[in-house]
Amino acid sequence: MIAEEAPWAGLARGCEAFAAAAAANDWARAAALMRELEALAAADRAWCATHDPALPKRRAAIAAAHAALESAGVHLLPAHASVAKLLRAWGALPPA
Repeated sequence: MIAEEAPWAGLARGCEAFAAAAAANDWARAAALMRELEALAAADRAWCATHDPALPKRRAAIAAAHAALESAGVHLLPAHASVAKLLRAWGALPPA
């Protein structure tokens, strides 16, 4: 019998994959992963309703997921700023 994976494990892996996609400037993959993360987070919330959310393995996975998202932010914030600057130069956004 194969044990079902806890949703927080998938969430942690998804965040790591999202960070890797952002670091590689693979925005299509990052967008696809972002859509998956919403469902993984919902599954984790549902799991927490009937299990101990402070389980050490879950806490470690959530900490790893948070660290991965922080890492992704290093790439996403400059990318967002670059796109905004380009759109302002084209007149598509109001001046900052």
